[in-house]
Amino acid sequence: MTFSSTVDYSASSDEHLMAMVRTGEVSAYRPLYERHFAVARARARRLVPDRPAEADEVVSEGFLRLLEALLDGGGPTRSFRAYLLTTITHAALARKRRLAQELLTDDPTANEAASRLDPRPQQETAVERVLERSLVVRAFDRLPATARQVLLYTEVMGMSPADAARVLDISPNAVSSRAHRAREALRAAYLDAHVIRELVPSGCAHVVDDLGSWARRALRPRRRSAVDDHLGKCANCRKLADELASLNTCPREAQR
Repeated sequence: MTFSSTVDYSASSDEHLMAMVRTGEVSAYRPLYERHFAVARARARRLVPDRPAEADEVVSEGFLRLLEALLDGGGPTRSFRAYLLTTITHAALARKRRLAQELLTDDPTANEAASRLDPRPQQETAVERVLERSLVVRAFDRLPATARQVLLYTEVMGMSPADAARVLDISPNAVSSRAHRAREALRAAYLDAHVIRELVPSGCAHVVDDLGSWARRALRPRRRSAVDDHLGKCANCRKLADELASLNTCPREAQR
């Protein structure tokens, strides 16, 4: 993308820039593009890992879709990054769906009939499930062994607290309490799994590691206060926190 302007928008917030674009000031889109390009490309290359050129096309498509939406008066009013990453996920899934349909058959009539079977084709749904599972597995692997163990018995194997208590050699009440804490830890770890840590400055790592719990409002007051203080000073972490908060409100938004 190329933009030209004599106005310096570098100090403007994402919200102000989006408002400017809505008025027709296309040059205000340039700093949005520059600020979020690296994160967008990292997400696209995670979704399309074996084809860097296609991943770059997905990034361009995502930015163009958002530009068009803003110029039409739509698009996000806040959390530009979260909306962008959602759009890129949609674009990548659509490309995978189109490829799967092209491989399905060379018969146009059969292709048309197959596309009418389900407004959300099976190929797209399958890809979404793979992406979702990869994030859940990554989150599960980050949990302490005790949390993984109680979730394995109660959630995966479907044991009652009484049955799991006999295996774990603790009381049923202790199983229920431990399972509750483990589920909450898994939800926070799931949010953390969306973070592309290679793009996080080393000075922010100690805060970013807490953002999943921050979004879940599960931090202790003193730690939450420290995170809030950092977010008030660091625009990049503030954007990331908004993204995770959005995912926490609607966990599957990025996959739909």
